Amino acid sequence: MGQVNDWAREIGEKHQRRDRAASRHAQPIVDDEHERTAVCRLRWPMILAAIRALTEEYNRGFGSDAIVVVEGSGLEHPGVTLESVVSKHTTLGITVDGPELLVRTRNGVDSSAGPRWVALNRTDEDIAAYLLQDWMQRL
Repeated sequence: MGQVNDWAREIGEKHQRRDRAASRHAQPIVDDEHERTAVCRLRWPMILAAIRALTEEYNRGFGSDAIVVVEGSGLEHPGVTLESVVSKHTTLGITVDGPELLVRTRNGVDSSAGPRWVALNRTDEDIAAYLLQDWMQRL
């Protein structure tokens, strides 16, 4: 009766080899994603500081606090919302989302642009400028 059931064991062994090979192939991809996520979280405070500096410069140029920066309190996905005091209902939301930044813009009471993801392939200051410049120009 041993030979009758050998096929089940052989299939199990074959599937185990297949799954191990897939895991060995996938693990570097998973490790890279974890590393890029950690780098994003480490860079976030500097990016946030650059966002605050640009906002302060905008407000200085405007002559009052036209943009208010509100930090999110989420530990899992830290972020920030920039609210235009002058142009009502205009906000820019930026959230750490894995290895990238998730950006959402709301212009007007009910209109919102679709979300977009921004990679960290620039300096912190250049990322902040990239995130804010177009939005600030539209205020």
